[in-house]
Amino acid sequence: MAQRTFATPTDYARLAEDAFDGDDAKLQKRLRSASIEVESLTRLAGYVTDDDGYATDADLSDAFTEATCAIVEYWEETGAPTGAGAHEGAIKIGSVSLGTTSSRESDGDAQERRFGAKAINILRNAGLLTPLVSY
Repeated sequence: MAQRTFATPTDYARLAEDAFDGDDAKLQKRLRSASIEVESLTRLAGYVTDDDGYATDADLSDAFTEATCAIVEYWEETGAPTGAGAHEGAIKIGSVSLGTTSSRESDGDAQERRFGAKAINILRNAGLLTPLVSY
């Protein structure tokens, strides 16, 4: 099965606060990458799909589209489409510490740093994110 892409450049233009800073081909690649991430985030969610694996419920379909666009928008704002910066730890210079210093950072915090709070909230509000359980 081919990789699903949940948003188009037209969707991005309609939903994003600012226009994409790049050409259409680059935007399409980013939307595909963000779709892979959305699919990974929602892999444990239960919903009815069509033969191609897309949600048949219009509200859920909209959530997939909006979250995909929100991730690309966040990547554009942060300049970090690869997510490499999301894995960085705290930076300490003298007595000043930047970034997280907690070794008990939650998966939700890491997801927000990687994909942005807006995308995570869209998926959570749609019931597509499985609650994280800590033991």
